[in-house]
Amino acid sequence: MRAQQQQPYGYGYRIRWSADEGGYVASVAEFPAMRSAAFPTRHGALTALAEAVENKVNDLDRDGLVHPAALAVS
Repeated sequence: MRAQQQQPYGYGYRIRWSADEGGYVASVAEFPAMRSAAFPTRHGALTALAEAVENKVNDLDRDGLVHPAALAVS
């Protein structure tokens, strides 16, 4: 049975300021290798990473592969 499609904002994101990179950087717990580039706003970092996660999930679905379930469900 195929997993229910996960919306990109359902995952556990973390946004932090990176002085080294000069901007906000987002990461996502369920895809530890993925992170955003540095952005001047938290929203920019989150939006960019959520779009990348959505593309990744769509690719996994297209290829019939399982993608991680959200670690925290509210």
